[in-house]
Order: sequence, then structure tokens, then C-alpha cells
Amino acid sequence: MYAEFGDAEVTQPVVMIVVLAELVSAGYGQNPKAKSTPFTLTWTMGKCLGCKTAAGLGEIQFVSRSEVWAVGSKGDLNDVDTIVVHSTDAGRTWREVPQTRQVTDPDGQLAFSFLDVARGWIVSRNGRGEPDEPEIIGTRDGGQHWQSLSHQFLQRMQFVDATRGYGTVADEFFRTDDGGRSWVETKIPDIGFIERMVFLTPDNGWIAGIHGKDLLVFRTVNGGRDWEESRTTPQRPPQGVRDLFFFEQQRGWLSIWNDGDEGTYVYYTVDGGKHWTPDPDLSSQGKYKMANAVRFTSRERGFVFFEGKWQSRLAYTMDGGTHWHTQVLPRLVEDCQLFAGDVVCSVFPGFHLLTLHPK
Repeated sequence: MYAEFGDAEVTQPVVMIVVLAELVSAGYGQNPKAKSTPFTLTWTMGKCLGCKTAAGLGEIQFVSRSEVWAVGSKGDLNDVDTIVVHSTDAGRTWREVPQTRQVTDPDGQLAFSFLDVARGWIVSRNGRGEPDEPEIIGTRDGGQHWQSLSHQFLQRMQFVDATRGYGTVADEFFRTDDGGRSWVETKIPDIGFIERMVFLTPDNGWIAGIHGKDLLVFRTVNGGRDWEESRTTPQRPPQGVRDLFFFEQQRGWLSIWNDGDEGTYVYYTVDGGKHWTPDPDLSSQGKYKMANAVRFTSRERGFVFFEGKWQSRLAYTMDGGTHWHTQVLPRLVEDCQLFAGDVVCSVFPGFHLLTLHPK
């Protein structure tokens, strides 16, 4: 046995449910041009039991309606303490996975990937080896026991089945065909730093980053052995790729951040990533508007969570991005996942979740 979750006294968390339809009927944050909202929002206010490192949630992965894994973190301008946290009651209570704690710079990543309630992988720097030696650990029983698999360091990681997985470090792409025990490297030209990675199937995937004034998106159709480049030059030099999402193999969306207060711009593709087009509606883009997550639940219905200069907002479209409506949010959304038809998100600050349910 590698490690188990420690026991702690369980206290009842505070759970707040807010249904957006009720807020809209009261006039809260309603866009005058939108008569009604085609979704509801549910806020779950959770807490972390016995946590020593985590103070809030970042990237999340739901594996069932009740079970969810996430990156917990706290930090300052120089270092960030990160650790994987786990909930088995839909985010009402969380516990840390002690051996996954690591300290990174503010742009660092803690990579993890879960297929289902039983099988998962985490990149750790706090395992049984040297203190700073990276280690990929895996579980087959939902985190009760962990096995050391390899000493490959990854900044991003995604497994698509029990044997095949993908990861990135800086401008390098890695793949495994044996469940994470060995990794094969592929160098990606020009990209500088791979900021986002998405695989829809074992063969079809995308990575994105910036090269000078250009946005680069690479697509693979053979599991990362070969890559096809797409290069786009935005009107303003981009600082980085904040999000990358594909609803299906032909339709995808991404957001880029610009320097200073120049904000975020959203791009979309309808040909699998060969060409990227700026979203035509600028009402939720540009100066002081920073998009954290872009998610679509159909070809027409999409959502962008972003932070403005004074408040957080949700922008939503019912026509594929041609027009957007906005809704004020009481909290900042950090990261989102499409799960069982809903958009589920981590919320800052604290250990809170947001579920967006399309009507």
C-alpha cells in the first residue's frame, strides 16, 4: 500500500443552492435583451476536512455525479502549494491526497487524469523517492492505494483508456501505451510552450500555444505520432492560450489572453482546427474581460465564464456564438468540465462548485 486518505472528523458543510431562474425573475443580473435564461445554476458550498495545504480549487474532473477530483492550491506571487483533493459527495466535503503535494511557480501545473471512479493517475513530486524527483502514481481502487509507475515529469496529462495516455512538458509532447510506465517523446516545432491539450479519442487530439505574435494549434489523427500545424495571427499579440475545448472533432473553441488589461478573445473552428475564426460578437470580449473557461453543450449552445474589471460574468449563446447574452455571477469560476450534459465548474475562493444545467 502506497498511501491512504487520513481520517478526520466530519462536520456538516454549508450547502447553498441558487437557482438562476429565481434570480432572473427577481431581476438579478438580467440582460434586458434576454427574456429568459435557457439554463439553471446550482451553487454547492463545500469545505475541506483536515486540509493543511489546499485553500481553494483549480482544475476539476468529475468521474460520477458524486465523485470528483481537483487541484487544491494556495500561494503567493513566488510559489504555489498544490495538492490533489478528492470528494465523494458531489463537492460538499473534500480531503487531500497527502503524497501529491508539490510547490511550483505561479505558472506551474499539477497534472492528473481520471478515467472513472476506480482508475486515475497523478504526477507527484512528494513520493517515496527523492523529495524533488517527479513520479507518476496510479490507482485502480479510487485512491485507496497508489502504485509508482514511472519518474516522468509532466505538466499536463490526459489518459483516454487504461493503457493510452498523453502529456506535455514545455514544448515537448509525450505518449504512453502501457498505462504510464514508459513514455515516448515527440518534439513540437515553434510552439515555445504547450499551454493546452485536448484529446477526444485515442487518435484525435489538439495542443495549443503561442509563437511570437501567432496563435498555434496542432492537430493529430494518429495519437500524437504526427502533428498538423494551424497558425493564426490575431489583431493584437497574444500573451497565452487560456482555454481550449472541442465539443466534437470538427467544432472547437479557444480563448487567448492579451497583455495588461487588453482582455480575452474567443476563436472557433468548424474544420477540426485547420482554420480559426474570431468570434464576431465582441460584447463579452476585449478590454478588462478575462475568459477563464469556454464550454459548449451543443453546436449552438455555449457558455463563457469570465472575470471583468469589477465583477464576474457568464456569457451564453444559443446560435453558435453569433450573439451572446451576459449574466452577472456572484463568484468567480475557475475551471469547467462538460459532464453528463451539464457544465460543472470549480469556484474561487474556497471549495465550491457550480453546476450549469441546460433546460
